[in-house]
Amino acid sequence: EGEGEGEGEGEGEGEGEGEGEGECQRDCDNDGITEFDGDCDDGNPDVFPGAEEVCNDLDDDCDDAVDEEIVRECYDGGDDTLGRGVCRAGASTCVAGAFGACEGQVVPADEVCGNDADDDCDGAVDDGCDVDGDGFTVDAGDCDDGDGAINPDAEEVCDGVDNDCDEATDDVEVACYDGPAGTEGEGVCRGGVQRCDDGELSDCLDQVLPAGEACGNERDDDCDGETDEDCDVEACPDVALDSEILLAHTCLSAGSSGATYLVVNLVDSQGAPVVDVDVAVGTQPRIAVGRVRPEGDGFFAVVGAPRNQVGEVRFTVTVGCDDGTRLALATTPTLNVEPALERGTEIVTGGCDTLDANLRVTVVDAADGAAIEGAWVMAGDAPVANFQPGAQAALRGNRGRRPNSGRTLASGALALRDFNGGLEGPTMVTAGAEGYENVTLAGLDASEAVIALRRADTPRGPTARLQGRLSQFDDLSRDGDADAGIVLGSFGLHFLSTLSFAQLLTRADCWDPLTQGIVGGFVGPVATAGNLYVAQQPETAFRLPVTIDEHRFDIRPFPQGTDNLVGLAGKVPTQQVADVLVQDGASISDILGLLTLREIGVLRDLEVAGNRDNLTVPLSAPLNQNASCRVRDVPAGADVLCATAGDWADAGGTGRLFPMGLAFAAADAVDAARPGAVELDITTTPANGQFRDIGYLGAAVARYLEAAPVGHEQALSTVLDRSTLDGGGGAMGLDGFLATTPLSREGRTYNWEGVGTDASPDVDLCRLEVLRQVRETYNPGACSPNLVEDAYTRPVWRAFVAGDAATVTLPELPAGWPRAANGGLVDPDDTPETDVLTMRISCLALGDAPGFDFDASNFGALRSGITHLSENTRRY
Repeated sequence: EGEGEGEGEGEGEGEGEGEGEGECQRDCDNDGITEFDGDCDDGNPDVFPGAEEVCNDLDDDCDDAVDEEIVRECYDGGDDTLGRGVCRAGASTCVAGAFGACEGQVVPADEVCGNDADDDCDGAVDDGCDVDGDGFTVDAGDCDDGDGAINPDAEEVCDGVDNDCDEATDDVEVACYDGPAGTEGEGVCRGGVQRCDDGELSDCLDQVLPAGEACGNERDDDCDGETDEDCDVEACPDVALDSEILLAHTCLSAGSSGATYLVVNLVDSQGAPVVDVDVAVGTQPRIAVGRVRPEGDGFFAVVGAPRNQVGEVRFTVTVGCDDGTRLALATTPTLNVEPALERGTEIVTGGCDTLDANLRVTVVDAADGAAIEGAWVMAGDAPVANFQPGAQAALRGNRGRRPNSGRTLASGALALRDFNGGLEGPTMVTAGAEGYENVTLAGLDASEAVIALRRADTPRGPTARLQGRLSQFDDLSRDGDADAGIVLGSFGLHFLSTLSFAQLLTRADCWDPLTQGIVGGFVGPVATAGNLYVAQQPETAFRLPVTIDEHRFDIRPFPQGTDNLVGLAGKVPTQQVADVLVQDGASISDILGLLTLREIGVLRDLEVAGNRDNLTVPLSAPLNQNASCRVRDVPAGADVLCATAGDWADAGGTGRLFPMGLAFAAADAVDAARPGAVELDITTTPANGQFRDIGYLGAAVARYLEAAPVGHEQALSTVLDRSTLDGGGGAMGLDGFLATTPLSREGRTYNWEGVGTDASPDVDLCRLEVLRQVRETYNPGACSPNLVEDAYTRPVWRAFVAGDAATVTLPELPAGWPRAANGGLVDPDDTPETDVLTMRISCLALGDAPGFDFDASNFGALRSGITHLSENTRRY
């Protein structure tokens, strides 16, 4: 009580100089700590127990040590070279109030030829050097200055190397022709090309070679310069040249094990069937055709997909004549052979543009693209056994007896065929394997798919605990604002596009925020996000001096490996923090909503092989409030979070990301009169020093942080911008938000509502995910009971459906399929009780991947092309 009165009565006197220093019995310098409490210089408000020790030859924190352990990052080589080539920062240690020499730094030096290093740190290795003596330096475009056969003037050859340095390897086509000399260019004959694949030239593709001269077609088939020579039509059977020739399926994928069949219905000049004749089928270019067989009143031949030949193949049907010549029919059907799909680590669809009797599915590991042998594949929404792969049996009307599912070979591929109509038009295709998720493509209308599966049972990799502090704050004096920051590792595009304050925070621990003064007695320890850093500092709350205690960041579990650790720091109004903390249920999320970011720092390429203590992340670059985030069409009642992020690899958002700005607008600040409009100021950092060569992107996330419509509690809508921002900021205009949607489940059927609006772009596809959330219980300390966190997720099932669909029913799986007894989900007897299943719907507009086609695309475009997203998540 007396202390409170003294502060109130003596406020004017204490700050004046009317009393001598020896007469002052209270807090003379208003730093929140008296001499009695350990203030070793009560005439200097920057000196008190707990203050940050700075390089000034003073004992700032009153621990009887001056300038102890003060080390700062230093670099004398220029911001545009730091982090490039061999150049790296060093450290300078404070001695007697001044920083010493910069030790351990590597600055630009003259380029040394032949050492395969960027010595002058200009981004080019061995520039100015012609090590291999081929007349080209690296600056002049030599992409391998250690090999004289590789330079911009070299000829590209098929050897797996970019010989001419045009950033394309083996872009080689070699003209070829296998026919007799003098026939190329005569009649129907033409040359082809050999294409380079994996350093080897292919067979001669697309060539047309001489064939036996056929009578009546008015073509020079044998390429001898004459047409229909030596033909005696009188010696040929009575066959109408316009007899019907049908190709059952007009497209196959090269090397796919797919097949089609040719049907020839011969009639004579009176229209009567002709059956007792010699019928042959030829092709140009030449591909293998099965034996011609009689069937009913006609003939048929099976045609398999060629291994290498791609493009158009023309069929010619001839009938044998008595004199050994052949009579050609007028109809020449064509078959289109599409290239085989390239497989990688993404889902890819393509081949023929319609699903027509033939389907090949290749199943690979999404981590490394390796083929998965023994994976299950099914075409359809339930197991059946009515596929008919035999052409002759199908022509006779025999019902099929083969299953619509099977297991992949060592190549990871399974070919399904049905000449009875079961593989016509869009169908559901599902793949799965032991230890992997299931993936369903709902309504696939293509002949080929590569399906990449993520492992469902991969143990979590080793983790570590990172503990430390942010340093080099601009100002820690009593200014009415508390200095704080958050520390994060790298994150991906999905993290950015679903951003919330809760997602920014790691598992909590206990922190005693206010330790001095009357207010300190009212505020006990609170559960605080581990990655929140607060510097120890003097401040004022409720007009009373307080000391804000340090909270060091403590991130656990952190994945081991190499990552960039980023710290963001700024100011929070101290009084508003105090108002929050004295309330029941104090939320650090509420405090972060008040944080104005000003500085950023990073530990680049931090090697984490175990626990790291006392890490220091120096705040080395400004966060400039030079960008704006203007949003429109925000879903009604939603709050808005704007974020700016950097892509370390300038990879358009598909690389590792880090945050550089956050801004928040509550729902009541969104102007409903200008269809959901709000404008926020937001920060970026310049692209120099350690941030050189980064890419910029921004996001606006509309989500319900407080009251939400029923079913929308976890719903959000996001707009991404990859083109507006740069190191100088920019004005983002983010609009056309998709609607948020509720998500429900009835057995295997999942339902939601279409998310397209009059203002939004068209939805390209929706992705349903079933995820297993691994949950862990931990004890943050005495300030809170045990808490449960969703530590990470494991994939169980993904289903993709084209367009703004509103429902998908997962297929019934055959017996023997992994987890078939549990509907393809998880075995409850083999799953910890704390784990839960979560269903998530994500509907995407891919404005940065124009022309996305569900049936003919690489699904990697989902990351590189997304501009609009509507998502919702619910637990089972």
